[in-house]
Amino acid sequence: MKAFTKNFTVQCRDTESLLKTALKQQVNIPYACTKGGCGMCKVKITDGQFRLGLCSKRALTDEERAAGYVLACQTYPQSSTTIILA
Repeated sequence: MKAFTKNFTVQCRDTESLLKTALKQQVNIPYACTKGGCGMCKVKITDGQFRLGLCSKRALTDEERAAGYVLACQTYPQSSTTIILA
Protein backbone atom coordinates (compact mmCIF):
# COMPACT_ATOMS: atom_id res chain seq x y z
CA MET A 1 0.00 0.00 0.00
CA LYS A 2 1.24 3.49 -0.82
CA ALA A 3 -0.49 6.39 0.89
CA PHE A 4 -0.24 10.01 -0.16
CA THR A 5 -0.04 13.07 1.11
CA LYS A 6 3.16 11.66 2.43
CA ASN A 7 4.82 9.12 0.20
CA PHE A 8 5.48 5.86 1.99
CA THR A 9 5.00 2.14 1.53
CA VAL A 10 3.80 -0.42 4.06
CA GLN A 11 3.16 -4.15 3.81
CA CYS A 12 -0.47 -5.22 4.20
CA ARG A 13 -1.86 -8.76 4.32
CA ASP A 14 -4.99 -9.43 2.27
CA THR A 15 -6.73 -10.50 5.49
CA GLU A 16 -5.94 -7.22 7.27
CA SER A 17 -7.82 -3.96 6.69
CA LEU A 18 -6.09 -0.85 5.43
CA LEU A 19 -6.90 0.84 8.75
CA LYS A 20 -5.41 -1.92 10.89
CA THR A 21 -2.23 -1.95 8.81
CA ALA A 22 -1.99 1.85 8.86
CA LEU A 23 -2.30 1.96 12.64
CA LYS A 24 0.36 -0.74 13.07
CA GLN A 25 2.71 1.30 10.86
CA GLN A 26 1.88 4.57 12.67
CA VAL A 27 0.12 6.06 9.65
CA ASN A 28 -2.47 8.51 10.97
CA ILE A 29 -5.90 7.76 9.48
CA PRO A 30 -8.75 9.23 11.55
CA TYR A 31 -11.27 6.61 12.70
CA ALA A 32 -13.99 5.96 15.26
CA CYS A 33 -16.22 2.89 14.95
CA THR A 34 -13.96 0.50 12.92
CA LYS A 35 -17.11 -1.23 11.64
CA GLY A 36 -18.00 0.72 8.46
CA GLY A 37 -20.63 2.92 10.07
CA CYS A 38 -19.13 6.34 10.77
CA GLY A 39 -17.15 7.23 7.62
CA MET A 40 -14.25 8.84 9.47
CA CYS A 41 -11.64 6.55 7.88
CA LYS A 42 -12.59 7.41 4.29
CA VAL A 43 -9.69 7.27 1.81
CA LYS A 44 -9.46 7.24 -1.98
CA ILE A 45 -7.93 4.30 -3.82
CA THR A 46 -6.21 5.36 -7.04
CA ASP A 47 -4.60 2.06 -8.01
CA GLY A 48 -4.87 -1.62 -7.12
CA GLN A 49 -7.35 -4.37 -6.40
CA PHE A 50 -9.19 -4.63 -3.10
CA ARG A 51 -12.11 -6.30 -1.36
CA LEU A 52 -14.60 -3.98 0.33
CA GLY A 53 -16.53 -5.23 3.34
CA LEU A 54 -19.88 -3.96 4.58
CA CYS A 55 -20.27 -0.18 4.80
CA SER A 56 -23.18 2.00 5.80
CA LYS A 57 -24.67 3.96 2.86
CA ARG A 58 -24.55 7.04 5.10
CA ALA A 59 -20.82 6.54 5.71
CA LEU A 60 -20.00 5.78 2.05
CA THR A 61 -22.46 6.78 -0.66
CA ASP A 62 -22.78 5.08 -4.05
CA GLU A 63 -21.35 8.23 -5.65
CA GLU A 64 -18.29 8.12 -3.39
CA ARG A 65 -17.75 4.43 -4.17
CA ALA A 66 -17.94 5.19 -7.89
CA ALA A 67 -15.32 7.94 -7.42
CA GLY A 68 -12.89 5.47 -5.77
CA TYR A 69 -13.52 6.22 -2.10
CA VAL A 70 -13.56 3.42 0.47
CA LEU A 71 -13.59 3.07 4.23
CA ALA A 72 -10.14 1.97 5.39
CA CYS A 73 -11.65 -0.14 8.18
CA GLN A 74 -13.55 -2.27 5.65
CA THR A 75 -11.02 -2.40 2.80
CA TYR A 76 -8.72 -5.37 2.27
CA PRO A 77 -6.01 -4.98 -0.42
CA GLN A 78 -5.73 -7.86 -2.88
CA SER A 79 -2.75 -6.39 -4.75
CA SER A 80 -0.38 -3.46 -4.49
CA THR A 81 -2.70 -0.56 -3.68
CA THR A 82 -2.22 3.21 -3.77
CA ILE A 83 -4.41 5.43 -1.58
CA ILE A 84 -4.90 9.13 -0.96
CA LEU A 85 -5.67 10.06 2.62
CA ALA A 86 -8.90 12.08 2.56
